[in-house]
Amino acid sequence: MRRLPVLALLSTALVWPAWAADTLLTLTPRPGATLRVLVDRPAAPDGSVVLMAGGDGVLDIDQSGAIGSGLRNNHLVRTRAAYAKAGYAVFVPDVASDQKGTRSYRFGTAYGQDVAAVVSAARQVAGPVAIVGTSRGALSVAALFTKQSAVRPDAAVISSGALMGSDGAQGLGDMARIDVPVLLLRHRQDACRVTPPGDADRFRTLLTGAPRVDIVTLDGGGPAGNGADPCGASHFHGFYGIDGQAVAATVQWLGANMRR
Repeated sequence: MRRLPVLALLSTALVWPAWAADTLLTLTPRPGATLRVLVDRPAAPDGSVVLMAGGDGVLDIDQSGAIGSGLRNNHLVRTRAAYAKAGYAVFVPDVASDQKGTRSYRFGTAYGQDVAAVVSAARQVAGPVAIVGTSRGALSVAALFTKQSAVRPDAAVISSGALMGSDGAQGLGDMARIDVPVLLLRHRQDACRVTPPGDADRFRTLLTGAPRVDIVTLDGGGPAGNGADPCGASHFHGFYGIDGQAVAATVQWLGANMRR
């Protein structure tokens, strides 16, 4: 019942195109603001996943649905078709137009409500709905739970997450408000200074409201070359070279743990 006001608002804000891979959905979260979302919907989806990119989260999706930023190679962005192939409707959101260029936007209430709007749009297509964030996308996952209470997904996944410290998910508030099953996916050789693999164990102890928290550790793959950024998409941090394993681990966990 708590979702009804949000869904009523969304019914006037959704603009759906004819279905095809990577079609464009446009939401209007606030007057004068637009939020573009790439959508890939299989014919009969088993559920939906909302994929939150890392970095600054800004995809700069244009009117044709093309990604205009360097995040097109982000782990979740580049593997989005694999989730659709696995049977999920896939939603990959940009940042709302009035939030781009603002400092620490992920820590604000408006952003939490924006992520909730995408989750609500996904639920209109196919439930259950999982939110999946990678790297600094962990902040997006946390914001959904700490900055609004009207909309909840059915599961949450964080991979190579920025979890602890002032620039991590912990800085968004009470992690006990995350009240759905959680998967923390990590790479054993992640060398990014803000996402050390051990942080998953520390973060797990904060998730006292989650009915289940699992940690899955992967090995292998990247980096792409000697100059690859340890915090980038072409390194262990971004599961480079083992995308299939990362997607398979996530899909397997969702199938077993996402509430239906």
